[in-house]
Amino acid sequence: CYDRYMRYEVTEYRTKRGSKGLIIDAPDATVVTMRFDFRAGYCYVADYDNKSQVAHLLEHMMAMSCGKYPDHVEFETVFTKNGAYHNALTSPFRMDYVAECADFEWERIFELMRDQICHPSLQERYFDSEMGNVRSELTGNLSIANRILPPALAQNIGFNNKTYPQYIESLDNITLSDLIEHHKKTHTAQNMRYIITGNFGGKLDKLKELLDDFDLPDGERFAIPAENLHQAKPIVISRDEVPGISFLVLMENMRELTDEEDEAMGQLNHILNGTMKSRIFGRAREKGLLYGCSSSTSSNKDHSEWGFGGQANNDNLPAVFDLVVDELARVKRGEIDNIDIEDAKSFALGRYRMGIQTVSQMAAYLSGRYFYDEVILNYDDEPAKIRGVTKEQMVEQARQFFDSNIWSLGIYGTTDQAMADQLHAKFAKLF
Repeated sequence: CYDRYMRYEVTEYRTKRGSKGLIIDAPDATVVTMRFDFRAGYCYVADYDNKSQVAHLLEHMMAMSCGKYPDHVEFETVFTKNGAYHNALTSPFRMDYVAECADFEWERIFELMRDQICHPSLQERYFDSEMGNVRSELTGNLSIANRILPPALAQNIGFNNKTYPQYIESLDNITLSDLIEHHKKTHTAQNMRYIITGNFGGKLDKLKELLDDFDLPDGERFAIPAENLHQAKPIVISRDEVPGISFLVLMENMRELTDEEDEAMGQLNHILNGTMKSRIFGRAREKGLLYGCSSSTSSNKDHSEWGFGGQANNDNLPAVFDLVVDELARVKRGEIDNIDIEDAKSFALGRYRMGIQTVSQMAAYLSGRYFYDEVILNYDDEPAKIRGVTKEQMVEQARQFFDSNIWSLGIYGTTDQAMADQLHAKFAKLF
């Protein structure tokens, strides 16, 4: 397809070895971006209960070298000599490798990425140093509420998650051979998905040849494991040195949302927390109750999640939750103003027009869905999806979350269980 705002053409290509991905030819671009995805995250580690950080450590080791340049400093020097950027990330399900470079050196950068993925330099001499770096990273997250609350609360309602203290505890159990085995198990041709975006100078056949030359063993595309979720009591992570209290509420609906339902929830979240006019965030700011709060929705193959989070002083938390509960009760009753819906659509349409100014934005737009279920979204379909949202959709989706009654609440900072129980009792009125 060709977009009127940024000219591009999308081709799905299956390599001779069985990898699948999207090649997005954007002839007017001056940048090439590359994303390689494997279902290789924490949950696929062989001894997940005791060695959950194997995938994270492997990501660190792989991001720093390749077979041709095993020395970390030399690899970084060669990779970035013309300003190219690279990174890697690990999540419960995914390990992704990303790079961005000028169009004139895309072949060189591609070959470095391929070597990095297929022939990582997993050496004992770097293992201890990266172990220290990962330990430092994880320890630093213990003091960041937005990092430590979500996994703790997810575990509380039944997700097969580990908390950050458990992540740190697992490090002492891991050896270099665990990383080597995890790479062998997960980094296979059939488990790889990719998105390559940019100006390839008319060398699309060359790009396909390079993709065909990925030297990976045969394997499988792992399934995303199902979750068994339940309602749970509130949790408290006490930090006496943190006066501002961070809070998070997670609600689960045990089914996947359609694209249209997801769009409806996105617009509802905008009405509730999107701007200074919003019904929760805007009113809370007007009353001087807090500086920031937000809500968001996500969806997976067997569940969808609706989360509310923010930060407030301890004295203001009860009033904040009174406001949240009052506004969500109004949504349950169907009390959403038509002008708010039109404003949400207008905002979404504007963001749509701003959405693919760069090849990186286009890759980001396509990658989340393609790496999840291989659906190729069409950007031209977005305006109709945005305009098609109705109040009835918003109300129905919100009611389904409340009817599911699978939720929990967590707070972080200088607070106690009594406050958590008080806030939990307020929120429980919605169910």
